[in-house]
Amino acid sequence: MMSEITSEHTREQQARSLLDILPRRGQTAYDYFHQALVDTHNQDLADVLKPELASRPELSKAKTLEETPQRYDKTTLQHAASVGSPIIDPQSLFSVGSIDIHSTDTVPPFTPETVEPMKIKMLKCNRQQIIINNPDCYSMDGNPRGKLIIINIMSFDNHGIPSRDKQAHDLSATSLSLLFKQLKFKIDIKTDINKKELLDLITAEQQSRETYDCFAMVILSHGLGDLIFMKDGEPLKMQNIMDQFDTENCPKLKGKPKLFFIHACPSDSGEQDNTEMSNIFPLIHEDHHTLTKADIFLARATKYDPIVSNTESKGFWFIQAFVHIMKYRGHHDHLLDIMTKVNGLAREDDQLVESMNTLTRSLYFFPD
Repeated sequence: MMSEITSEHTREQQARSLLDILPRRGQTAYDYFHQALVDTHNQDLADVLKPELASRPELSKAKTLEETPQRYDKTTLQHAASVGSPIIDPQSLFSVGSIDIHSTDTVPPFTPETVEPMKIKMLKCNRQQIIINNPDCYSMDGNPRGKLIIINIMSFDNHGIPSRDKQAHDLSATSLSLLFKQLKFKIDIKTDINKKELLDLITAEQQSRETYDCFAMVILSHGLGDLIFMKDGEPLKMQNIMDQFDTENCPKLKGKPKLFFIHACPSDSGEQDNTEMSNIFPLIHEDHHTLTKADIFLARATKYDPIVSNTESKGFWFIQAFVHIMKYRGHHDHLLDIMTKVNGLAREDDQLVESMNTLTRSLYFFPD
């Protein structure tokens, strides 16, 4: 057990390893560890393990002592071994170096050199602990857990709209696909489709009998204000696309989170799209207390900015920043906290990511 824990490189990884191993060692081991936390004056951590005792520290210790010997002598440990618990003094668990199960280790730097679009590996969550701490979060336990539709428009049919960076588009779509597959989402990628094809796709999704805990759509294209352009040069309003998945138009998604990530910036000039979010999505702002527009999340980039390292394109900044934070915090944080961290990166890199939501609960993705 100790070798498994100490083989991890960071405090957070060590803590995660410990909490992954401990429940599998039996109730006796769990009680021993809880008592060790109490005895070493780590009551806040003990409260996480046994929240039902959290309001009465003295009761916590008394109750644990009734169930578990206070001293971890040889006889006690031999008894633990006989019932399948680890032969280890829980006090020695602290030798791994002040493990803090609340640890939020700094996310690794996000730079063009560190972005690896094809290497997406999620950390595993502690589902039980998340639900204990956030009992009113969205249900995310279906299989598949959700559906992600990626609309990837790179070229346009002679309408004066410049073609996009194909590699940046493809790598962004691939990174998102790899990420959401690990979250048990069903993935559907549509490349260079026209307006009618998108509308047909939306209709098919509305009429489908497939059910999910979460729906997500990503659009990578050229945009201007509240408009997104399809391959044939025909525009669609962002609001109109989102409306097709509200409770009125898509009843099967009632009460379920509906996520939209839009990278549809006006040009490759590097200029910001300063269109106010409330002007692009007035209906959501007016109806944010109504059931029809509930459970919607939107994030959009306002700048066309492919990531380039040594002349190699690595995708769009907005998409890769989101994937980066999800890799390291998606096992622990809910969506709005994830986006707060993305915005932190945006400030550092002179970017701007706008988001708004009518979510009614916390959304955790529960990678496992």
